[in-house]
Amino acid sequence: MAEPGTQTAAWAERLELLKDTAHQRVLTAPMPTPAMDQLLTDGKATVLGTFGGSPVRYLDRWWRLSGAGWVALDEAGSAQLDLHAERYRAATSTTDTDTAELIAAAPPPRGADVPPALPGGGAAA
Repeated sequence: MAEPGTQTAAWAERLELLKDTAHQRVLTAPMPTPAMDQLLTDGKATVLGTFGGSPVRYLDRWWRLSGAGWVALDEAGSAQLDLHAERYRAATSTTDTDTAELIAAAPPPRGADVPPALPGGGAAA
C-alpha cells in the first residue's frame, strides 16, 4: 500500500485510511450522553441489561458511562466484557423462562375458585 498523500495512493486506499482514522477518533473521545441515547433509540447500539450503569455495545466495542460521557473500552476490555455479557444473557434468559414457567404453574390465589358474593349476602351460582 502506498503512503497516504502520495500520487500513487489509490483513492480507495485513501478513503479506507480516512475511515480508519475517523473510527479511531470516535473510539478515543468521550461520546455525549444524548448521542448515545439516540444510537440506542435508533437500534445502532445495544444496552447489555436493564440495570443502572449497564454497558452499551457500539462499533464493535463496549462503552461505559463516565463523568465525561460514554467512553469506549479498549479491545482487551471489550473482549473480556463480551465473555461476561454472554454469561449474563444466558443467565437472564434462563431466569426469565423459569420465572414465566413458575407463574404459569402456580396455583390460583386463595379463594379464586369461590364465586363472587351477590348483594344481600348470597353467592353467585
